[in-house]
Amino acid sequence: MQDSQDYTVVIGDISGSKRLNGMDRYQTQLFVKSAIVQVNEEFKSTIEAPATITKGDEFQALLTSPGDAFRLIRILQKMVFPICIRYGIGIGNIYRMGGILPIEMDGPAFHRANRALTFSKKSKTTMWLVSDRREVDQLMNTVFSLISAIKSRWNERHFKLYWAYQELGTYKLVAEKENVTPQAIFDVLKNTRAIDVINAEKNLEKAFEQFLPELISDI
Repeated sequence: MQDSQDYTVVIGDISGSKRLNGMDRYQTQLFVKSAIVQVNEEFKSTIEAPATITKGDEFQALLTSPGDAFRLIRILQKMVFPICIRYGIGIGNIYRMGGILPIEMDGPAFHRANRALTFSKKSKTTMWLVSDRREVDQLMNTVFSLISAIKSRWNERHFKLYWAYQELGTYKLVAEKENVTPQAIFDVLKNTRAIDVINAEKNLEKAFEQFLPELISDI
């Protein structure tokens, strides 16, 4: 049965997992599965179908809100670090086939998420969006690509300070946590363009929450 409402499908794939040996691959999959269980609990009020592993290295989730999909991805990025997961985001209708899991559903949102994941892998970006508005997709995916390019140059400490600043909100509080000067924190975040990334991601979240649903529904 077709559902006329627009949904957001997220498909994630563990990058480089096929190059891992048997035990390393198993431990990576187990680690990601544990993170998925936690995000399902955190988003249980807004998730339409829980994130579910569909293959050994891939999982799918169905959400009612594009904004929640973007937040879910960002939370998972932090939880599974340093494991890299590439994400395809698809927006559109779905077809329910009697089940409650994503693997038991189909429709344009799922097909678009699959295409988006393919583009994400080809372009080596963290995430990619496919909706029925090409001009919207181009804008969002350009920002995704720029953010991925910046983050590709970061090391573990850069990510740690980036997340700490997001959580604490000031250079002073991060400096106290890291036992360094606020100037040292400022220099790292500025030189790595982390502040630019944080601002871009805040704007993306607003776009996913407000701008994107309005554009897509206005056709």
